[in-house]
Amino acid sequence: MAIHSFLKVERGDPDWQFSPEHYFGKEFKIIDASMVELAAGVKDIMVLRQNPTDKNMLAKHIKIQSKEDSQLDLLIINDADDKLQQIFLYDIHLCKDSSVNFGIFVKGGKFNKHIIQVSMESGSEFSTFGLMVNDVGGDTEIITKVIHENPDTASKQFIIGQAGEGSQTVFQGMTMLETDSDGSEASIENMNLIAGPKGKCFSKPEIYSNCDGSNYSLGSITESLRAEKIYYLQARGLEPKKAVNTIVNNFQNQAINLVGFDDLREEIRQIFNQ
Repeated sequence: MAIHSFLKVERGDPDWQFSPEHYFGKEFKIIDASMVELAAGVKDIMVLRQNPTDKNMLAKHIKIQSKEDSQLDLLIINDADDKLQQIFLYDIHLCKDSSVNFGIFVKGGKFNKHIIQVSMESGSEFSTFGLMVNDVGGDTEIITKVIHENPDTASKQFIIGQAGEGSQTVFQGMTMLETDSDGSEASIENMNLIAGPKGKCFSKPEIYSNCDGSNYSLGSITESLRAEKIYYLQARGLEPKKAVNTIVNNFQNQAINLVGFDDLREEIRQIFNQ
C-alpha cells in the first residue's frame, strides 16, 4: 500500500450533494490531505485514528484508490474534543473487481462532519458500516454519495446514530444507479436513537435508479430512549443507570459487532464508554 501526503488550502461547507474537488463556502485552516493507493491483487487492512485537538476549524481530505482485484478493510476511529470543529472528506475510487469495506466510528465534536464519496468500476463492491454519537451539545454528521456507473457493482450502507442531551446527529445517504449499471445492487439502512432531552437525529437516505436491471432497498428508523424499556429492565432487577446503559450499549453494538477484530472492537467500546 502506498500513501502520499500533500498540503493545500481550500474553502468549504458543502451540502450533501458535494464534490471534494469543488469545495467552497466557509474558510478553513490548511487541509492535511493524503492519498492511499492499494496495488492490484493485494489484500490489506488499514486503521486511521483521528484525534485532532486543534480548536480552529479544520478539514482533512483523504483519497483512496483500490486497484483491480484488490481488497481493502479500512476502519476510521474518530474521537473528537467537545469544542472541535472539523470536516473529513473521503474520496474513494474502486477499480474493476476490487472491494472496500469501510467502517467509521465517530464521537463528539462541536461540529464533526464526515463526507464519503464513492465511484465504482464494473464488478466492484463497496460496504460501509458505522456509528456516530454526539452527547456534548454538538452536531455530528455522516454524509455519503455512492455512484454506480458500471455493471455488476454492489454497495451496502449501514449507519446508526445516537444523540444525547441538546445534541444532534445527521445521516444523509445518497446512492445513484446510473443507466449502465445493469446487474448492480444497492442498499441503505439507517437507525437512530435519541438518548437525551432535546436530542435530535436527522435522516435522509435516498436511492435514485435510472437502470431497470438493478436492485435496491432502503430503510430508516428513529426511536427515543423510552421509559417503558427502562422500566422493563428495572423490573428484572437492574438499577436505572444500568438499565439505560444496557439499552444504549445494545443499540451501539449493532455496528460495533461488525468490526472483524477483537482488539479493535474493544478499543471502540472503550471510546464509547461501554
